[in-house]
Amino acid sequence: MPAYIDATYYQEEFRGEPMEDHEEFQRIVRRASDVIDQVTGYKINHIGLNSLSSFVLGQVKKATAAQVEFFVLEGVEVQTTGDNLNNVSMGKFSYGKGNQINSERSNKGGVSQAVIQYLKPTGLLYSGIGTTGGNLHGYY
Repeated sequence: MPAYIDATYYQEEFRGEPMEDHEEFQRIVRRASDVIDQVTGYKINHIGLNSLSSFVLGQVKKATAAQVEFFVLEGVEVQTTGDNLNNVSMGKFSYGKGNQINSERSNKGGVSQAVIQYLKPTGLLYSGIGTTGGNLHGYY
């Protein structure tokens, strides 16, 4: 599955929080693209990126960039010891064994609210049954 944006889009079009490490940026873009797929119920994979209207494609790119920036600003961290997963933190979301969970830091799944706002007008968040022959709301 391809990433929905590249470094040029993130830096020059979206003007996101700067990130110097290219390899780390590529990793975060992949994770952010996965989040977009999860939030949209994998509709983009099903219909194809090239089948999206220019408006919807633009919103997908903005949503992906917003999620990348969210990860950059909030941080993505996994701590392990041996083969046992002890603590996981993604932004303000934190999970740990026993009493190590910090409920004040929880963030509903680690999805930027900007992602939802960018995708709302696209029809990609719709999870009901389509009645227009596979073309949800005529957006793609």
